[in-house]
Amino acid sequence: MAAHPASHPARRWESIGLAGLLLAFLVIMLPGLDAAPAAHDDEAWQASTGWKLATEGVFGSDMFAGFHGMDRHYYGYMPVHSFALAGMFRIAGPGLFQARLVSVLAGALTLVLIHLVARRLFGARVGLLAVTLSLFVRLTATNAYRLSGIPLLDVARIARYDIMVPVFGLAALLCYLAARDTGSSRLFALTGLLIGLSGLSHLYGNFWLIAIGLLAVRDRARWSDIAWAALGFAAPWAAYCGWVLANLPDWVGQTRNYGERFGLLDARWYLDNLRLEYLRWAPGLREGWFRPGVVLMLAALPPALVALARRSLRSRDRQARALLVPALVMPALFAFLIQLKQTNYIITIVPLFCMALAWAMVSAWDRSARARHRLALRCALALALMAVCAEGLARASVFARQAAHATPWPEFIDRVRAQIPGGARVLGLHRYWLGLEDVDFRSWATVFLRSSPATTTRPEPVETVLDDIAPDLILIDERMLDYFAGTGVENARPAVLRAWMEARRFTRAEVLQDRTYGRMEVWRIATPGG
Repeated sequence: MAAHPASHPARRWESIGLAGLLLAFLVIMLPGLDAAPAAHDDEAWQASTGWKLATEGVFGSDMFAGFHGMDRHYYGYMPVHSFALAGMFRIAGPGLFQARLVSVLAGALTLVLIHLVARRLFGARVGLLAVTLSLFVRLTATNAYRLSGIPLLDVARIARYDIMVPVFGLAALLCYLAARDTGSSRLFALTGLLIGLSGLSHLYGNFWLIAIGLLAVRDRARWSDIAWAALGFAAPWAAYCGWVLANLPDWVGQTRNYGERFGLLDARWYLDNLRLEYLRWAPGLREGWFRPGVVLMLAALPPALVALARRSLRSRDRQARALLVPALVMPALFAFLIQLKQTNYIITIVPLFCMALAWAMVSAWDRSARARHRLALRCALALALMAVCAEGLARASVFARQAAHATPWPEFIDRVRAQIPGGARVLGLHRYWLGLEDVDFRSWATVFLRSSPATTTRPEPVETVLDDIAPDLILIDERMLDYFAGTGVENARPAVLRAWMEARRFTRAEVLQDRTYGRMEVWRIATPGG
């Protein structure tokens, strides 16, 4: 159906506004992407599985060879992000910039989906304002890897799987809204498939199944449609479970140390999770709560959710309910079911909150047209938005400032590469694999995984593991130097490591010093292969 002619200018301005916000996002994110923040250990860890997928078609990591088949099949995290990395590496080759570019593109797609969901529910103005809030609301404290305190910017600048969950979750919500309005069985099946992919990005992505499932029941969806959604959800999970069952002993071995995070049969586990949930959000207050983004969220979000609830219950407003249910259910599930209080995880919840805030602000703006103090109310709303955006822009500039003084990762890792003779096997923390993809590289984590009773039922002596790895060259950065300096009965491993290196006649061949990555000692064996 052709759009009404009067709607064309509005749609054009809407497209221009969204394009401008996406351009601002890319302008903020792309400069210095491989310099700020410093490379994170998890980025190389996950990139290693993406690289092996791209080059060999195997979801595994050679860095951890020898621990329950990790080089042949990796079960430590869900696979979707690694497949996205593999696609990028096939196109552009490996590298920190390329790995982070996957997250940046996922962040841009998240913004588009926020707009599409909010627009479908409440109109274009709410959609654009929700994107603006997502782009500029500062909620968290800063640290070495959360430079801005703006959840979307910080999470989308690190090559981790967190940013993939809102992509598939919001896409599932958008698809459900279309399925609900059209009654299409195919769209219900696609909704389930997208939820399944969200769960295969990170396990908590499966919470979307509960949120959208409750929404479907409340919307009185047909049982046949719910069955189609269940089939769509089951399809990717059936494939994944088949892959797990094919190597079940290795899955058990690799995931053994995650068991303490799941106490589903213990009521105290749920209560402890709820009691400690503030740790996920408290970092936002660590640097002072009187900041525009935090004040807006604390002051306006609860009334917005209450208003949505009133519309949902009293007016039977399906649009309000479609946002209210996930905005309440997802945080509740996080609080009760996730023991690990990672701040990064809130990237799945914050878009829902921003949509609720945007709806409340647009509604207040429209209602103020009939108020006695119309000008004052609208000025207050405009000033609040301007303060949030000003704070966000000021914080977003930190990426460029830090990148100007930081060492780009390729520059640093090239200095390390220059110390590695051809054919040498290298042992180091897994962060240093990224940029050494063609080197026979093993992670220190493999030594600890194979020798610790906490991670395996068959712990091996440290010396045995090291002899099996048989490195020719060892990288010891500042963190490992601190670890090697440790002593005492409670942790005798540092002394064992030092003794093993002395017995194998390792000598310090080079010391690299860098303003971003600190001290790196390069140790070589006196008789390679001996």
